[in-house]
Amino acid sequence: MKNFYISKSRRVRSTPFTKKIEEQGVKSYTVYNHMLLPTSFSNVDEEYLHLKKDVQLWDVSCQRQVEISGPDAENLIQLMTPRKITTASIGDCYYLPIIDENAGIVNDPVMLKIGEDIFWLSVADSDVLLYAKGIALGSKMDVTVSEPDVSPLAIQGPKAEQLIAKIFGEQIKHISFFKFGWIKFKGTQQLIARSGYSRQGGFEIYSVSYTHLTLPTSDLV
Repeated sequence: MKNFYISKSRRVRSTPFTKKIEEQGVKSYTVYNHMLLPTSFSNVDEEYLHLKKDVQLWDVSCQRQVEISGPDAENLIQLMTPRKITTASIGDCYYLPIIDENAGIVNDPVMLKIGEDIFWLSVADSDVLLYAKGIALGSKMDVTVSEPDVSPLAIQGPKAEQLIAKIFGEQIKHISFFKFGWIKFKGTQQLIARSGYSRQGGFEIYSVSYTHLTLPTSDLV
């Protein structure tokens, strides 16, 4: 099969980790949410077998966050999904199908409840930001829909917990499946969830370059 190159442009964004990814010898990319997503470093068979028995670090910055905040935030999200979200607590991650007016799937993000009226939708490949803005404007809801400066990294595989505990400390092991915690790391606060899309299990680090959230001490692990 012939290889093709992807030309970088303003329509296809690099990630904060692209330079390091290229130093590690990435061989191919795809485009996902208008961003570069690394897809291979060796070959599919080798990488599959490695993931099954070891640990891998993935640049999944393309997994953009749609932040919905304000008094009507929960109502807006509920309009977009058949799943009941009123049961969610701060620190929960919910798998959340987003549907259109005919019940067709628009996206299937993970919803993170950041605060009482602040949610992140960690979206798959489609323009959920524009979809949510359209519904909010059409319904005259009191919400702000934005894309925060968050770039996720995934650590996946059976040795994921061993690796991430070595970096962030043993407290990381107290995060339950589909839950997240704010972790202190070198003077920053990083959101880490026990989630991901490999069956081997692992974590996602929502690398936050800034945060406008004021977190109580009890929320920091």
